[in-house]
Amino acid sequence: MLKLEDFFHLPQLDTLVEHVAADGPGLVVVAGLDPPPTPAPAASDRFLPSGRSTIFRILMREILTARPALHAIVVTDDKASFQIPRQLRRRVRLLQVQPPNTYADLVTNAVGRWPGLLVIDRLCAEIATQVLEAARQGLCVLAQFDTVFRGAGVASHLLDLGVPRKHLGGLAWVVTVQRTAALCPHCKQPAPPASAQLDALRRRYPDLAGRVLGQFLEPAAEGPPASGQEEALTFFRATGCAHCHGTGRHGDVAAFDVFRADPAIPNPLEQPSLLSLEEYILRLAALGHLPLDDLIGLETDQVRRTYSLLTAREQTLADASAALQRKLAELEAANRVLQHRTEALISLQDISQSLITTASLDDLAARVCRRARDLCGAERAILYFLHSPERAEVLAVGGWDPALAHQQLDAALVSGADVGAEPTPFIQWPPGVRPSPPGAGGAPLRAGLRVPLIAQQEQVGLMIVHTTRKSRFAPGEVAMLQAFANQAALAIQRAGLIEQLRAKIAQLEAAQAELAKKERMERELELARQVQQSVLPRIFPLVPGYTFAARNEPARRVGGDFYDVILLDADRFGMVVADVSDKGMPAALYMALTRSLLLAEARHERSPLAVLTNVNRLLRELGEADMFVTVFYGVVEGAARRLTFTRAGHDRPLLLREGIVQELGGQGACLGFLEQDELNLSEEQVALAPGDRLVLYTDGLTDVLAPDNRSFGLGRLKALVGSKADLSPDELCAATFAELAAYQGTAEQYDDMTMLVVEVK
Repeated sequence: MLKLEDFFHLPQLDTLVEHVAADGPGLVVVAGLDPPPTPAPAASDRFLPSGRSTIFRILMREILTARPALHAIVVTDDKASFQIPRQLRRRVRLLQVQPPNTYADLVTNAVGRWPGLLVIDRLCAEIATQVLEAARQGLCVLAQFDTVFRGAGVASHLLDLGVPRKHLGGLAWVVTVQRTAALCPHCKQPAPPASAQLDALRRRYPDLAGRVLGQFLEPAAEGPPASGQEEALTFFRATGCAHCHGTGRHGDVAAFDVFRADPAIPNPLEQPSLLSLEEYILRLAALGHLPLDDLIGLETDQVRRTYSLLTAREQTLADASAALQRKLAELEAANRVLQHRTEALISLQDISQSLITTASLDDLAARVCRRARDLCGAERAILYFLHSPERAEVLAVGGWDPALAHQQLDAALVSGADVGAEPTPFIQWPPGVRPSPPGAGGAPLRAGLRVPLIAQQEQVGLMIVHTTRKSRFAPGEVAMLQAFANQAALAIQRAGLIEQLRAKIAQLEAAQAELAKKERMERELELARQVQQSVLPRIFPLVPGYTFAARNEPARRVGGDFYDVILLDADRFGMVVADVSDKGMPAALYMALTRSLLLAEARHERSPLAVLTNVNRLLRELGEADMFVTVFYGVVEGAARRLTFTRAGHDRPLLLREGIVQELGGQGACLGFLEQDELNLSEEQVALAPGDRLVLYTDGLTDVLAPDNRSFGLGRLKALVGSKADLSPDELCAATFAELAAYQGTAEQYDDMTMLVVEVK
């Protein structure tokens, strides 16, 4: 993935990018002009895409890196274009624009969640006002904008899109990028600027000439520069060589314009850029990457770019108009075909009646081939029948080798993506027919038609006819053949129903066997659930001075949460709550392994830190490589009322003391995934007091979703626990789960839910 330092840029840009990345709320716009795809533009109209998308993705990573606490929501219509670094993936959520959802729908959804950073890969009139209002209210937004404008001109363009002027207060930064062809390094030479060039620079950009050119020219004490001083300033030009094909240009270089909307200035349209495009190009010219004429002709070049864009879009509209004209001609031709079909239907009535009364599928297929050749004057015909989406059969042939009949074929050869609902020219060899060398199989094929057999909007087969005498089939013959094919399709479908019915009976018998198998699996899952629930304690050890209660509801039959209270000796007991990364049977097996290892280690080690460190080592040796578990394990010294605990990536337990809810500390990563030196586990101690309650839980409680997709959250959980301070542990568990069920309503349970309450008497 590209970084800013991966391509050439002026050092002034680094400082400004750091300011952009570390700045506060507001809209950051990455602007640039990318031409629409058009076929073979004239050489004089070609210009390079701006590279805006690359800078946009780089800036997003810079912002997330500079602000580690930010979480981002990205709204895009192309997920593949966002390659998020692995270390940032947990902080980024992608929302892809797919029908029926629009950009506006997903932006509204994202703003409602109020992320740390909202990233939009296409700023347009539909969402511009909404985005700027959210930025004005304090949201950090990054968006890219396809525009010919830069700096304050982007703000003016936003007004043209219908954004109210007051909403421009949400605009923070505009970073404009433009790529241009660089001087050929093989033939460029120093070229002192002509007086006319310097005069043009001072006339067009007086402030720029004074600030930047002054770094290269030593001004006289008074008056204009002395004679000879301008010659000391050297730029470059290229004469053309074999490397650049005589153009003097080879490769490209990016130029930037960085604009900061100063909130102290009411009108951002009057502000200059912190680093203007003109200054950037002048500095590139001074370094020999561009000729000085690129700056002098900058405005003309911008007009040319705008004109090229308008020309390209005009061409696109012209192409669309031509396509509509072609569609109109096709509709007129279809209308003429429809008239031919009406005439053909009258003449085909007798043929259709004979097809309907035929019961034998083989006899019916032979009649279809014979009648089809008579209708269109073809010498050869072959008829295919689709038994299933995978299998096709040659039902009958006329003019081909009779041994081809009843040959089995792959259905894709008969109902491929190129087979439509209308007859199409087909001069290749039919599927299943071995190609013959010229002269060996009689006269060569001159014209052919592929006619799909459609009944009730479903393809039931395919008919291919060929002629060796004429170069094409007349439109009337094609129309009559299609009308006949429609009737034949119905007859073939009817004749094939008996065979399909037999196949359905066989499928039904297989489905019954599968249903029995599924019922056995359901019974096995229920048994597994009962076994797992029996492992979770319902009756806790009797510990003087302490009372315990717990509640567990898996999201599926079996889950990955577990809890326990472990009696270690006469004065110490351990308590544990854990959450496996998955759900269902894999999580249940991983949970059983983790619980066994933890119980074994708790008997040998007094330190919670040592216990979890050993469990992590054993999980990496014995567990699945792609699974992990978060654990809270604490040891309570009963008489001393002292809790020593270690938290391995698990949610912080709550301490309810005198009606106030506090979160316990501790740090550390989840178990089973990282090396020992990467866990960063800490061991903490808390002194307990009479009346204290410890509430241990898994994230399934805070992640409960309401029907409108709002999560319950830690804040609501703390408030709920605090409001139930007078309840017993059992009542507290019951009241909490009842509140969660009411909040969830008709929504599906997202995760396993577990709660363990310890009360100090």
